[in-house]
Amino acid sequence: MVKTRTFKESNYHSVFFNGKTIRIPIDPKKPITELKWSEFYDVKVTNTCNGMCPYCYMDSKIGDEHYDDSLNKIKKYFGKMSSNEKPYQIAYGGGEPTLHPQFIDIIKATYDMEIMPNYTTNGTRITEKLLNATKKYCGGVAVSTHEHLDGSWNKAVKKFIDNGINTNLHIIISDKKSVDRFLKIYKKYGDKIYYYVLLPYTVIGRAKPMKLEFDYLFGKVKEMKWPQKIAYGARFYEQLKKIKAPVSMYEPEIMSKFLDLKDMKLYKSSFESKPIN
Repeated sequence: MVKTRTFKESNYHSVFFNGKTIRIPIDPKKPITELKWSEFYDVKVTNTCNGMCPYCYMDSKIGDEHYDDSLNKIKKYFGKMSSNEKPYQIAYGGGEPTLHPQFIDIIKATYDMEIMPNYTTNGTRITEKLLNATKKYCGGVAVSTHEHLDGSWNKAVKKFIDNGINTNLHIIISDKKSVDRFLKIYKKYGDKIYYYVLLPYTVIGRAKPMKLEFDYLFGKVKEMKWPQKIAYGARFYEQLKKIKAPVSMYEPEIMSKFLDLKDMKLYKSSFESKPIN
Protein backbone atom coordinates (compact mmCIF):
# COMPACT_ATOMS: atom_id res chain seq x y z
CA MET A 1 0.00 0.00 0.00
CA VAL A 2 1.25 3.46 -0.95
CA LYS A 3 0.13 6.40 1.19
CA THR A 4 0.87 10.13 1.09
CA ARG A 5 0.50 13.09 3.46
CA THR A 6 0.88 16.84 2.87
CA PHE A 7 1.03 19.74 5.33
CA LYS A 8 1.81 23.00 3.58
CA GLU A 9 2.18 24.89 6.85
CA SER A 10 5.06 22.54 7.76
CA ASN A 11 6.61 22.55 4.26
CA TYR A 12 6.03 18.82 4.28
CA HIS A 13 5.06 16.18 1.75
CA SER A 14 5.75 12.48 2.20
CA VAL A 15 5.23 9.09 0.61
CA PHE A 16 5.00 5.87 2.63
CA PHE A 17 5.42 2.39 1.16
CA ASN A 18 6.88 -0.93 2.29
CA GLY A 19 7.40 0.46 5.78
CA LYS A 20 9.61 3.33 4.61
CA THR A 21 8.88 7.06 4.48
CA ILE A 22 10.27 9.48 1.91
CA ARG A 23 9.98 13.09 3.09
CA ILE A 24 10.05 15.91 0.57
CA PRO A 25 10.10 19.62 1.52
CA ILE A 26 7.58 21.50 -0.61
CA ASP A 27 10.04 24.37 -0.78
CA PRO A 28 13.48 22.73 -1.00
CA LYS A 29 15.12 25.92 0.26
CA LYS A 30 13.30 25.66 3.60
CA PRO A 31 13.33 22.95 6.31
CA ILE A 32 10.40 20.77 7.27
CA THR A 33 8.95 22.01 10.56
CA GLU A 34 7.02 20.25 13.32
CA LEU A 35 3.89 18.48 12.10
CA LYS A 36 0.51 19.21 13.65
CA TRP A 37 -0.43 15.60 12.93
CA SER A 38 2.55 13.31 13.52
CA GLU A 39 3.49 10.60 11.04
CA PHE A 40 4.58 8.24 13.82
CA TYR A 41 3.20 7.64 17.33
CA ASP A 42 4.64 5.73 20.27
CA VAL A 43 1.68 4.45 22.28
CA LYS A 44 1.93 3.07 25.81
CA VAL A 45 -0.72 0.39 26.39
CA THR A 46 0.38 -0.89 29.79
CA ASN A 47 2.73 -0.20 32.66
CA THR A 48 3.13 -3.83 33.69
CA CYS A 49 6.36 -5.62 32.76
CA ASN A 50 8.01 -8.88 33.69
CA GLY A 51 11.54 -7.76 32.72
CA MET A 52 12.31 -5.89 35.95
CA CYS A 53 15.22 -4.04 34.36
CA PRO A 54 17.12 -2.10 37.07
CA TYR A 55 17.43 0.89 34.69
CA CYS A 56 13.81 1.03 33.42
CA TYR A 57 13.08 4.64 32.55
CA MET A 58 9.33 3.96 32.76
CA ASP A 59 9.71 2.33 36.20
CA SER A 60 7.45 -0.51 34.99
CA LYS A 61 7.00 -3.52 37.26
CA ILE A 62 5.21 -6.86 37.56
CA GLY A 63 1.66 -6.24 38.73
CA ASP A 64 1.43 -2.68 37.45
CA GLU A 65 -1.77 -1.78 35.66
CA HIS A 66 -3.00 -2.60 32.18
CA TYR A 67 -4.85 0.48 30.98
CA ASP A 68 -8.64 0.26 30.94
CA ASP A 69 -10.46 0.06 27.63
CA SER A 70 -7.23 0.38 25.61
CA LEU A 71 -8.72 -1.02 22.41
CA ASN A 72 -11.63 1.43 22.29
CA LYS A 73 -9.39 4.34 23.26
CA ILE A 74 -7.16 3.60 20.26
CA LYS A 75 -10.09 3.21 17.88
CA LYS A 76 -11.64 6.47 19.07
CA TYR A 77 -8.42 8.51 19.04
CA PHE A 78 -7.06 7.47 15.66
CA GLY A 79 -10.33 6.47 13.99
CA LYS A 80 -11.64 10.05 13.95
CA MET A 81 -8.61 11.30 11.99
CA SER A 82 -8.78 11.96 8.25
CA SER A 83 -6.56 9.94 5.91
CA ASN A 84 -4.13 12.89 5.78
CA GLU A 85 -4.08 13.22 9.58
CA LYS A 86 -3.62 9.53 10.40
CA PRO A 87 -0.04 8.49 11.16
CA TYR A 88 1.72 6.06 8.90
CA GLN A 89 2.81 3.94 11.84
CA ILE A 90 2.14 3.30 15.52
CA ALA A 91 4.73 1.62 17.75
CA TYR A 92 3.15 -0.02 20.79
CA GLY A 93 5.10 -0.31 24.01
CA GLY A 94 4.79 -0.21 27.76
CA GLY A 95 5.82 -1.85 30.01
CA GLU A 96 5.70 -5.05 28.03
CA PRO A 97 2.84 -4.65 25.51
CA THR A 98 2.55 -8.36 24.69
CA LEU A 99 1.28 -8.93 28.24
CA HIS A 100 -1.81 -6.82 27.55
CA PRO A 101 -4.87 -9.11 27.18
CA GLN A 102 -6.17 -7.08 24.22
CA PHE A 103 -2.83 -6.76 22.43
CA ILE A 104 -3.58 -8.84 19.33
CA ASP A 105 -6.95 -7.08 18.99
CA ILE A 106 -5.10 -3.76 19.26
CA ILE A 107 -2.67 -4.46 16.42
CA LYS A 108 -5.49 -5.84 14.24
CA ALA A 109 -7.63 -2.73 14.86
CA THR A 110 -4.68 -0.52 13.97
CA TYR A 111 -4.15 -2.42 10.71
CA ASP A 112 -7.88 -2.14 9.94
CA MET A 113 -7.61 1.66 10.29
CA GLU A 114 -4.91 1.54 7.56
CA ILE A 115 -2.15 2.41 10.02
CA MET A 116 0.89 0.13 10.20
CA PRO A 117 1.32 -1.30 13.74
CA ASN A 118 4.69 -2.23 15.22
CA TYR A 119 5.73 -3.03 18.77
CA THR A 120 8.66 -3.21 21.14
CA THR A 121 9.08 -6.33 23.25
CA ASN A 122 11.53 -7.94 25.66
CA GLY A 123 10.85 -11.26 23.89
CA THR A 124 9.56 -13.21 26.87
CA ARG A 125 5.98 -13.81 25.65
CA ILE A 126 6.17 -14.58 21.93
CA THR A 127 3.47 -17.19 21.33
CA GLU A 128 2.54 -18.80 18.00
CA LYS A 129 -0.71 -16.84 18.03
CA LEU A 130 1.21 -13.57 18.44
CA LEU A 131 3.72 -14.55 15.76
CA ASN A 132 0.92 -15.21 13.29
CA ALA A 133 -0.76 -11.89 14.11
CA THR A 134 2.58 -10.08 13.80
CA LYS A 135 3.17 -11.58 10.35
CA LYS A 136 -0.34 -10.66 9.23
CA TYR A 137 -0.67 -7.14 10.62
CA CYS A 138 2.66 -5.61 11.63
CA GLY A 139 5.38 -3.90 9.65
CA GLY A 140 7.98 -5.17 12.08
CA VAL A 141 9.06 -5.51 15.68
CA ALA A 142 11.76 -4.09 17.92
CA VAL A 143 13.36 -6.43 20.45
CA SER A 144 14.98 -4.93 23.54
CA THR A 145 18.33 -6.63 24.09
CA HIS A 146 18.53 -6.55 27.88
CA GLU A 147 21.55 -8.48 29.11
CA HIS A 148 19.72 -10.20 31.98
CA LEU A 149 17.14 -11.46 29.44
CA ASP A 150 19.66 -12.73 26.85
CA GLY A 151 18.07 -16.17 26.63
CA SER A 152 14.56 -14.82 26.03
CA TRP A 153 15.26 -12.07 23.53
CA ASN A 154 17.66 -14.19 21.44
CA LYS A 155 15.00 -16.91 21.14
CA ALA A 156 12.43 -14.29 20.16
CA VAL A 157 14.73 -12.83 17.50
CA LYS A 158 15.19 -16.28 15.97
CA LYS A 159 11.41 -16.78 15.85
CA PHE A 160 10.84 -13.41 14.20
CA ILE A 161 13.60 -13.90 11.63
CA ASP A 162 12.49 -17.46 10.85
CA ASN A 163 8.97 -16.12 10.21
CA GLY A 164 10.19 -13.40 7.83
CA ILE A 165 9.29 -10.54 10.19
CA ASN A 166 11.32 -7.33 9.94
CA THR A 167 13.27 -7.36 13.19
CA ASN A 168 14.99 -4.40 14.83
CA LEU A 169 17.16 -4.55 17.93
CA HIS A 170 17.03 -1.87 20.61
CA ILE A 171 20.38 -1.59 22.36
CA ILE A 172 20.99 0.72 25.34
CA ILE A 173 24.38 2.41 25.21
CA SER A 174 26.01 3.52 28.45
CA ASP A 175 29.57 2.46 29.34
CA LYS A 176 32.33 0.81 27.30
CA LYS A 177 31.01 -2.63 28.22
CA SER A 178 27.65 -1.80 26.62
CA VAL A 179 29.39 -0.63 23.43
CA ASP A 180 31.49 -3.81 23.23
CA ARG A 181 28.33 -5.86 23.82
CA PHE A 182 26.57 -4.03 20.96
CA LEU A 183 29.50 -4.84 18.64
CA LYS A 184 29.21 -8.54 19.54
CA ILE A 185 25.47 -8.49 18.83
CA TYR A 186 26.08 -6.73 15.51
CA LYS A 187 28.69 -9.33 14.54
CA LYS A 188 26.35 -12.19 15.52
CA TYR A 189 23.27 -11.06 13.57
CA GLY A 190 24.69 -8.91 10.77
CA ASP A 191 22.30 -8.36 7.86
CA LYS A 192 19.56 -10.51 9.43
CA ILE A 193 18.50 -7.44 11.43
CA TYR A 194 16.52 -4.61 9.82
CA TYR A 195 17.99 -1.89 12.05
CA TYR A 196 20.21 -1.78 15.12
CA VAL A 197 18.68 1.08 17.11
CA LEU A 198 21.11 2.57 19.62
CA LEU A 199 19.45 4.28 22.57
CA PRO A 200 21.42 6.47 25.00
CA TYR A 201 21.17 5.50 28.66
CA THR A 202 19.00 8.13 30.35
CA VAL A 203 18.71 8.77 34.08
CA ILE A 204 14.94 8.59 34.43
CA GLY A 205 12.77 6.16 36.40
CA ARG A 206 14.91 3.45 38.03
CA ALA A 207 18.07 4.34 36.08
CA LYS A 208 20.96 5.46 38.31
CA PRO A 209 23.71 7.89 37.25
CA MET A 210 26.76 6.25 35.67
CA LYS A 211 29.70 7.20 33.46
CA LEU A 212 28.67 7.30 29.81
CA GLU A 213 31.10 6.49 27.00
CA PHE A 214 29.43 7.96 23.92
CA ASP A 215 32.77 9.10 22.42
CA TYR A 216 33.93 5.49 22.61
CA LEU A 217 30.74 4.42 20.80
CA PHE A 218 31.13 6.90 17.95
CA GLY A 219 34.80 6.01 17.59
CA LYS A 220 33.88 2.36 17.10
CA VAL A 221 31.05 3.15 14.67
CA LYS A 222 33.38 5.41 12.69
CA GLU A 223 35.79 2.47 12.35
CA MET A 224 32.83 0.53 10.91
CA LYS A 225 32.33 3.35 8.36
CA TRP A 226 28.91 4.35 9.74
CA PRO A 227 26.78 1.35 8.62
CA GLN A 228 23.35 2.27 7.31
CA LYS A 229 21.77 -0.47 9.40
CA ILE A 230 22.57 1.47 12.59
CA ALA A 231 19.96 4.00 13.72
CA TYR A 232 20.23 6.40 16.64
CA GLY A 233 17.73 7.44 19.29
CA ALA A 234 16.61 11.08 19.33
CA ARG A 235 18.70 11.80 22.42
CA PHE A 236 21.85 11.18 20.39
CA TYR A 237 20.91 14.06 18.07
CA GLU A 238 23.13 16.74 19.64
CA GLN A 239 26.20 14.48 19.76
CA LEU A 240 25.70 13.35 16.16
CA LYS A 241 25.30 16.94 15.01
CA LYS A 242 28.37 18.04 16.96
CA ILE A 243 30.65 15.44 15.38
CA LYS A 244 29.02 15.94 11.97
CA ALA A 245 28.20 12.27 11.65
CA PRO A 246 27.38 11.15 8.09
CA VAL A 247 23.90 9.91 8.98
CA SER A 248 20.40 11.06 8.03
CA MET A 249 18.96 13.32 10.76
CA TYR A 250 16.05 15.64 11.43
CA GLU A 251 15.12 17.71 14.48
CA PRO A 252 13.88 15.38 17.25
CA GLU A 253 10.16 15.02 17.86
CA ILE A 254 9.00 17.05 14.84
CA MET A 255 7.64 13.91 13.14
CA SER A 256 6.55 11.85 16.16
CA LYS A 257 4.68 11.99 19.47
CA PHE A 258 4.11 9.78 22.51
CA LEU A 259 0.57 8.89 23.63
CA ASP A 260 -0.07 7.43 27.10
CA LEU A 261 -3.37 5.52 27.07
CA LYS A 262 -3.66 5.76 30.86
CA ASP A 263 -4.92 9.34 30.68
CA MET A 264 -4.82 9.95 26.88
CA LYS A 265 -2.19 12.67 27.29
CA LEU A 266 0.18 13.44 24.44
CA TYR A 267 3.89 14.13 24.93
CA LYS A 268 6.75 15.14 22.65
CA SER A 269 8.42 11.84 23.55
CA SER A 270 8.32 9.10 26.16
CA PHE A 271 11.15 10.84 28.02
CA GLU A 272 9.10 13.97 28.70
CA SER A 273 7.15 14.48 31.93
CA LYS A 274 5.07 17.46 30.77
CA PRO A 275 2.22 16.75 28.32
CA ILE A 276 1.48 18.98 25.36
CA ASN A 277 -2.31 18.61 25.60
